[in-house]
Amino acid sequence: MERLISFESKSLLEADLAQRIAAILRMEIEKKGSATLLLSGGSTPKNLYEKLGAMELDWANVHVGLVDERFVPQTSPYSNETLIRESLMTGNASNAHFHSMVINSMNYPENLQLAITENEVFRNTDVIILGMGDDGHTASLFPNDELSESAANSKELMANTTSPNEPSKRITFCGPILEEGKHIFLMITGSKKLDVLSKSKEKNYPIQQFVPYIEGIYFTENA
Repeated sequence: MERLISFESKSLLEADLAQRIAAILRMEIEKKGSATLLLSGGSTPKNLYEKLGAMELDWANVHVGLVDERFVPQTSPYSNETLIRESLMTGNASNAHFHSMVINSMNYPENLQLAITENEVFRNTDVIILGMGDDGHTASLFPNDELSESAANSKELMANTTSPNEPSKRITFCGPILEEGKHIFLMITGSKKLDVLSKSKEKNYPIQQFVPYIEGIYFTENA
């Protein structure tokens, strides 16, 4: 598969990708004074974020956000924001600027508008880390969800979508915004997900929309 970068272990993958991300962020800060980074949630990239957060760079000039989020308060174990704060932002990266997606956890429609205002900085994002589910979804763009289908092509910055799994209420950057990322990387582990990715165009899974824009598919057999 084109642009597939394979590693013998997840640890080696994380170390290599963390170095690559840090190098891009340093370059962008040197070039324009700041850098932007959008991250995916879930347990798979947690150790990657810990390694990245330990990197030496001018974190005070890095804006960090989420590719997508579950509509839950930060106290929830499902909160992607809490995952990022507890993994990436505990060491050298503690003074990075984090931009929340859940600002009003009591009002779903109003929250979307607040999140759009808060995350305007992420147009033409410098680095985007995507993940992929076993159903071929990426970000919070899901198969067989009308809201996801709309968000995949929307010119808006963000949209609310519906996950088949709880928590079902989701917020995601829209497809064209993600496509504009300067450096997009996909991180997947295990042969099952590699098989899903290889069939994504045939099955019209949401991830297939972004494959042409992905700079590197970071893969290890060992989850």
